[in-house]
Amino acid sequence: MERDTIQETYRIDRKDISYLKFLLESYEGIAVSRTIDDRIALVELMIAPGFYSTFQELIKDASDEMGMTPVLTSHFTGESHDA
Repeated sequence: MERDTIQETYRIDRKDISYLKFLLESYEGIAVSRTIDDRIALVELMIAPGFYSTFQELIKDASDEMGMTPVLTSHFTGESHDA
């Protein structure tokens, strides 16, 4: 059975990728991350819909701390565009 998630893509400082993963794992069930491109530190976050508002609060604080920038991704072309 496929589970629906909300996907968001962010550019982040490479040194903070592991920290972001650790942070999300500490809030079990809210979201998981995967690195799309480690050269430019592009990560995709898959968020559980029921936890989206909690995720937004968490990621706002993390974004301020780590300098995360949301990126709009085209699923059809595979190209990324700054949001």
